Amino acid sequence: MIKVAVIGVGSMGQNHARIYFHNENVELAAVADPNPEFLKKVCKIYNTKGYGDYREMLEKEDIDAVSIAVPTQFHKEVAIYVLNRGKHVLLEKPIALTEEEARSIIECAKKNKAKLMVGHIERFNPAIIELKKRLHELGEIYKVDVQRIGPFPSRITDVGVIVDLSVHDIDVIDYLINHSLTRLYAETQQKLHPSHEDSVTAMLRYGNDINAILSIDYLSPTKIRQIQIFGKKGMFKVNYLDQELYFYENPGYSSDSWDTVVEGDMKKIILPKKEPLAGEIDAFISCILKDTEPAVSGEQGLRALKIANLLLKSAKDKSIIWCGGEL
Repeated sequence: MIKVAVIGVGSMGQNHARIYFHNENVELAAVADPNPEFLKKVCKIYNTKGYGDYREMLEKEDIDAVSIAVPTQFHKEVAIYVLNRGKHVLLEKPIALTEEEARSIIECAKKNKAKLMVGHIERFNPAIIELKKRLHELGEIYKVDVQRIGPFPSRITDVGVIVDLSVHDIDVIDYLINHSLTRLYAETQQKLHPSHEDSVTAMLRYGNDINAILSIDYLSPTKIRQIQIFGKKGMFKVNYLDQELYFYENPGYSSDSWDTVVEGDMKKIILPKKEPLAGEIDAFISCILKDTEPAVSGEQGLRALKIANLLLKSAKDKSIIWCGGEL
């Protein structure tokens, strides 16, 4: 039985506490948050101890692993404190506010021989997991289209839409196609957010002649989360929210030298549904119990942040950024 704690029990942290509470391999030993209202609510629902200061919690409680779900600006401070006490860490995305802070967290985990997993939750969506298994059915991949839009979340004040949301899709694209990034370009808008961009349209160019187009914003009155991958033999479409996967066949494909694209049959692939955060936490607990590498490493979290920062730089400078295949 692994004893776990959650630091930060706002919107996301409450979900971590809920899933740990119902996990048979886990004891939710304690939670910490400076907000007494959040703390009281979570402690009552999940019958656990609460602390206003996470440092006091770590001194008094026998804890093996910690989920950190505090605002991004506090990731480095909290993660390094926890890792220096030899605790395994599941750190909500993005890994940190800056790349330098992310590197400090990664090095601290290595120094203390502690597991560090970054919470890129979309990796654990059943539709994405199944798509990864079936992607070879497309043959050559042509391009990726991403749409991640929805209402403005007033709780997100320390980062903009690129660091908050685009890191999801950057990580998923890496997970699915596994090609180096060669160049990118981004345009942003700031319509509602008090201090950061709340809309980005970006094009990323990957090896093997693959384009990815991201349309991400906080400006839509309805939430849409989808990714489409086009290839020689057809198109896969994922609806993240409903955990649905569709395949659109291209019957114009042939083994001859000349191909075309024509409209073909659509097939919905039936999948067992599972809450992605539950899958993420299962993977975190499993890597501790089996002493294996985390499903999403600190280095992968850093890579997503690096690319997000390049998008910010491209938009600021109004320029194409060449990555030289290094990312």
